[in-house]
Amino acid sequence: MDYNKVEDAVLKKAMEFFKDNAVKFFGIDTKIIAPAETEIKNIDIKTNYTDYLFYTEDGAYLHFEFQTTNKKDDIKRFLYYDASLFYKEKRKVKTIVIYSADIEEVETYIDAGTIKYNIEAFYMKNLNGDEKLKYLREKILKKEKLNGEDILTLTFIPLMGGNKSRSKRTLESIELADTIPESNEKTQCITLLYALFDKFGDEVSKRKFKEVFSMTEIGKMIRDEAIKEGIKEGIKEGIKEGIKEGKADGKSDILIRQLIKKFKSVPNEYKEKIKKLPEETIDIIATDIFEIEKIEDVEKYF
Repeated sequence: MDYNKVEDAVLKKAMEFFKDNAVKFFGIDTKIIAPAETEIKNIDIKTNYTDYLFYTEDGAYLHFEFQTTNKKDDIKRFLYYDASLFYKEKRKVKTIVIYSADIEEVETYIDAGTIKYNIEAFYMKNLNGDEKLKYLREKILKKEKLNGEDILTLTFIPLMGGNKSRSKRTLESIELADTIPESNEKTQCITLLYALFDKFGDEVSKRKFKEVFSMTEIGKMIRDEAIKEGIKEGIKEGIKEGIKEGKADGKSDILIRQLIKKFKSVPNEYKEKIKKLPEETIDIIATDIFEIEKIEDVEKYF
């Protein structure tokens, strides 16, 4: 199993929970009945993706977007999405845009002559993330069961207002989620945090987030599964190639193939050094392979 496929499963699970609880959290008077396809293709064969899209019981679309920036063209993009969706299936579209705490006021209406378009803005700055974090920490310490609204609250804390930085609240949120006793609530919290942070996190924060995430139970589960499948695929590839060449490859050759598969190429000097490494070190590199971001990072094992 490819790591990306495992990650996709996490994101799908997050969307399923969001589907069941978002309307209550945001105070929307409708009922979601199923997720809708988020990919939109226009006549130029360009592809665009909405964040979350659902079918509602009245036959309409409920469209969610998460924004941490306020660009003037954003509302035009949302108009394009919604017009494309309406053109495709003739369904009405209700669009809710969730803005992070550093955004206070946005354009919500466009008058384009014949076309009049508006979105509904939900400002996270109106929610105090520090207070919500304290409330949920106390509830978890008392071993009280979290309801759907609690889980979404914990998920959205990084986007809320408060005295702490968004990055700090994000890490505290996932650390708190990891203290929940093993249960569906714990899995739901962490998968939602992972899915949403993947959308709104900057590169530096994402890296920190994934370091913390990898230490949680679900993070370890995903990593172990990916490592297990990766090693299995590597061995299969190594044996296959070894048979072709009339020889059986050792662990170093399999590791080199895995690195080539991930980074497209490996310098010859690295290959020679890997072949001289003890098996214990090769095993460590194989275990860490999904956390190695660039081929130069392998040098620390030499």
